[in-house]
Amino acid sequence: MTEYLFWAAVGGYGIGAALVILNHLRGSYHPAVIPWWLVAGGWLAQVGIIVPQVAESQGQMPFNLSISLEWLALVLGFLYLAGWRLRRQEARSVGVLLLPLMLILLLVSQLLPSQEVPLREMVDPWLVSHMVLSMVAYGILSVAAILALLSAFQEHALRTKHLGRMFTMLPPLDAVEEVLFFSVRLGFFLLTLSILTGAVFSKQFLGVYFAFSHKVIFSWATWLVFGSLLLGRHYQGWRGGRAVRFTLSGYGFLALAWLGVKFVTEFVLGGSGLN
Repeated sequence: MTEYLFWAAVGGYGIGAALVILNHLRGSYHPAVIPWWLVAGGWLAQVGIIVPQVAESQGQMPFNLSISLEWLALVLGFLYLAGWRLRRQEARSVGVLLLPLMLILLLVSQLLPSQEVPLREMVDPWLVSHMVLSMVAYGILSVAAILALLSAFQEHALRTKHLGRMFTMLPPLDAVEEVLFFSVRLGFFLLTLSILTGAVFSKQFLGVYFAFSHKVIFSWATWLVFGSLLLGRHYQGWRGGRAVRFTLSGYGFLALAWLGVKFVTEFVLGGSGLN
């Protein structure tokens, strides 16, 4: 049953992504409903895989890189489905990159060799809060990174006066930047809560609020970069290329903190250490 649900999720994400991209290439301005339903079906199929896994785990989850990628695809799918209902034009444009990314994450999560990592007792409310907040913050800031790429593309097209079909299909630059900074503000808020709940759990588990590790360093670097961007936006009106650079730099640190450390721990160090 799990295998059928997996391929249903792959099909929903894959066909949905193909239709969204095809509509862009055709120059269709109206956000199509069929891709949304396909992605929704794929997302529900993925939920059907994850819920029994959580129920059978009895509160013990390994959270290796494979599972992290699977959960990230689930979070991104939810954000796309919810965003489409709120801002259809922007969500459709984001979907050109987001939906293929979800498909890749889901496929890679199954192709990675299984790695033994320490089980985590998902019973402490501070740990559960930290994990949930971290995943949602990562998903929202992933959307912000995609919006930053779209903004950079629009800026380049305007500067070089090469306005092709892809440019005309995108929402106005001001609308893209508006959603970009909304995503950054929300992601930064959730990231802050994630760091605080993680600090409380670390105090209970290790006796210190912040254990010195690569994950902690990269997390704080992420927080500082996005915090600086929001301060610059508020006081100096930062936008355009500077906003893009800060967003992508912050997202790079976040990727290192959340996925990069897991990859090194599991595949370079052979599972030694904590991730």
